[in-house]
Amino acid sequence: MEERSTQELENALSRADEIEDVLDFDENTLSDVTVAEYLNQLLQEHNLKKNDIINASCIDQAYAYHIFSGDKKQPGRAKLLALSIAMKLSRVETEHLLYYGRVNKLYAKNNWDKVIIYALNKKLSVERTNCILSDLSLTPLLG
Repeated sequence: MEERSTQELENALSRADEIEDVLDFDENTLSDVTVAEYLNQLLQEHNLKKNDIINASCIDQAYAYHIFSGDKKQPGRAKLLALSIAMKLSRVETEHLLYYGRVNKLYAKNNWDKVIIYALNKKLSVERTNCILSDLSLTPLLG
């Protein structure tokens, strides 16, 4: 899955004769899969065990299993980010997960999001991420 840069999309917009040209431009970048499908794909790609990730995410086990099974269609941004951190995903993989979850992408000018980006880059645990958020008087990832 190759993501096109914002600049490439803006360039395509400036050159487009018809709006359909631009709408189709990024058609193959992110397919229309569910959160559960993408999470399970990531488990396979990274050779991860679902139970280990659920435990590391600090999400209620029953709820987390509903996310992975697809029973919970839109789990919420914080829960998706907790799973992303627990899975030690890249920033791009995390942004795709947020996209599939239909929630806001990470925004580097937001202090809370900065901590999450830092945690992703440093491969921190959910617990350590929550400690940093707490130390900075920011809302914990889960709770």
